[in-house]
Amino acid sequence: MVLDLVGLGSAIIDFAPGSRGPLSSVRSFTPYAGGAVANVVVAASRLGLKTGLIGCVGDDEFGYFIVRDLQGEGVDTSRVRMVKGRRTGIAFYSIDEEGERHYLFYRFPGYSDPESSLEIGDLDEAYIRDSRMLHFSESMLRLDGTRMAVFKALRAAREGGVQVSYDPNVRENLWPSMDEFREVQGKALALTDIFLSTLREASLIAGCPGDPGEALDRILALGPSTIVLRGRNDYRVVTRGGSLKVPIFKVKAADTSGAGDAFDAGFLAGLLRGLPLEKAVILGGAVAALKVMSVGTRSGLPGIGEAIEFIRGRTGLEL
Repeated sequence: MVLDLVGLGSAIIDFAPGSRGPLSSVRSFTPYAGGAVANVVVAASRLGLKTGLIGCVGDDEFGYFIVRDLQGEGVDTSRVRMVKGRRTGIAFYSIDEEGERHYLFYRFPGYSDPESSLEIGDLDEAYIRDSRMLHFSESMLRLDGTRMAVFKALRAAREGGVQVSYDPNVRENLWPSMDEFREVQGKALALTDIFLSTLREASLIAGCPGDPGEALDRILALGPSTIVLRGRNDYRVVTRGGSLKVPIFKVKAADTSGAGDAFDAGFLAGLLRGLPLEKAVILGGAVAALKVMSVGTRSGLPGIGEAIEFIRGRTGLEL
């Protein structure tokens, strides 16, 4: 089976709050299947792409919850392993008055971190080489064992002519040192074609906070041919041939959880559909805007028809 997009990363359970305010004031939560890369492949599947996930979940009810949810979204789970003796990671988040979310993660080493069990043997290189694009995040790069598996996957993609997309979704406090963090990031970016991030994360990786231009130059020099930075007011696109900015769609945000993942999925779907770079960014922006208007990690993620109609109504543009 040839897939459009294969994700390599973690899948967890997100507990969305039943009301706004700090976690200490929330009295009810609703569980949703989450995880940055898992969110991307689900959103891409809703947009009509054939998708799959490579990763690990716990051998528990939450692990089954995640697998059933992915399958219900049309995501291929044949390379998702349930790890015996491990529990699935969970996260609770709160939503402030601006719709911004604040996370509290529960991942305990050796107990509720099944993603740390990803092994080189979990990777089917033919599965990757037969896809059109591989997308991954920083979470699998933090440990030596899973790091080796990620680099095997990236090399398989490169050898097979498969595009590689990387959204780090950085958690710098989980790294032993910033020197190790930047060294590993450099190696990953050398095998990356598309870098999707924020200015803060790009500056952190490049080691030059406060100098956006220098950060972008350094990231480009490391390997990616396309960079898209998500900002508060626009998306900044940088390639070796130039740059452009695309305004963000202004909507009333109910819950911004998963917004970056939604953008990634829309943008990558646009590229895989053969859209020009600017239109792919606009599609990504529309998917993110529609997502944040609903509460829940994946609530509000649109189908391709809904996204196109949203763009038409807001801009008059035809994709």
